[in-house]
Amino acid sequence: MKERILTNNEKSFVQKAILESIRIDGRTQDEFRKLRICFGSEWGLVHVILGETRALARITCEVVEPKATRPNEGMLFVNVELGPMAAPHFDGGRQSDECVQLNRILERALKDSGCVDLESLCLVSEEKVWKLRVDVTVLNHEGNAIDCCSIAALTALAHFKRPDITVDGENVIVHTLEEKDPLKVTLFHYPICVSYAIFNQGKIAIADPTYLEERVAEANMVFGINSYGELCGLHLGGTTLTSSELLLRTSMKASKRARLVVEKIKAAIQKDADDRAKGVSVGFSEGIERNETTVHAQDRMQVRLKRFKLKIDGQERLDSDAGEEEEEEEEKMDATVIESSADLVNPSDEPMAVDDTIVEEVGETAAVMIPKSKDSTNQWLTEEQLRAVKERTGKKRSKASLKHKKKSLLSQSRTNDEDVLGDSDEEETVTLTSNDM
Repeated sequence: MKERILTNNEKSFVQKAILESIRIDGRTQDEFRKLRICFGSEWGLVHVILGETRALARITCEVVEPKATRPNEGMLFVNVELGPMAAPHFDGGRQSDECVQLNRILERALKDSGCVDLESLCLVSEEKVWKLRVDVTVLNHEGNAIDCCSIAALTALAHFKRPDITVDGENVIVHTLEEKDPLKVTLFHYPICVSYAIFNQGKIAIADPTYLEERVAEANMVFGINSYGELCGLHLGGTTLTSSELLLRTSMKASKRARLVVEKIKAAIQKDADDRAKGVSVGFSEGIERNETTVHAQDRMQVRLKRFKLKIDGQERLDSDAGEEEEEEEEKMDATVIESSADLVNPSDEPMAVDDTIVEEVGETAAVMIPKSKDSTNQWLTEEQLRAVKERTGKKRSKASLKHKKKSLLSQSRTNDEDVLGDSDEEETVTLTSNDM
């Protein structure tokens, strides 16, 4: 499947917005997307979420013969998979140019920088060494995949523990995790890739570009830099020249970004180690249950509610978060009103009216919302269902009178005055925010 062609309107819109220091997702030019790190049940299995870009890294090891040129060093192999799961236009049968580029940048950042102590992976000189394989799979490609892959690969290396061994003459015995505690891989430093997209003939650089910004950008810069501010690699690609001033300015910002990311990686690994020591269940499934791994495309959602009760700060609430005493009081008043209104039907049997819809078949976790019909024709309901809905909606007035009586009795029973705004026809906007990880 071919990649979708960008129109001239899309390109000009993004370019003009960047010139006015405005980005499509509302971030500033130097702002990065939210980073989340989740660990699997095995050592060296990491899921990294950078905005909407997701990558899964896994470390495996095996005993092999060393290279003839380096008989006392282990081996490190990096592989990146960028298939149709990441984006429809990627081919699963062969590696694309972007996949090869990701492989080379990660190899320069991890292997060529010497962050892994390969000599500690030697078992028997010139005979047997450990070979570490880093497999990174891009699960969703929404821009800046290299940063997400580099964070996933580095976190997996720092989290991985290889099995302990015993050398008996020429024999090498590999112990299981039950027999001996595994050993961590020694890392000298933590290199991170930080990407920037270049606009306006090499004068503007934006951090952590999205997929649309990457396609519109004139060039891109990828810094391989560790927490000490040491440059481990630099990749420049595109069709424009970058000034030395912009290069130095972005490198300083990339150094600060790398320091913050490394601190977050260490904190996440320490938290996972503490959870394992306490016997807390770890893994991706447990992370979903604890709301640590979500699939929300955005952290915030705006929901418009009509006839929404607005409560004033510092006063008692009347919604579902109210105290137990108030709930018990309301239940008692509901029972009194229902007993005194014998001619009214049970409210639970009636459909709830929400704006121009009727909630039908209310359950514990779901409900069916049916739109009201001004005429007798409705393409969604049969004639029998329409007749049943009309019969139930005819009881709305009796339910409204029940509500009015209940409110009047509640207002008389309360001793303290409450200043609560009643139902209004105006719409109120409520922002729902997911928990921070």
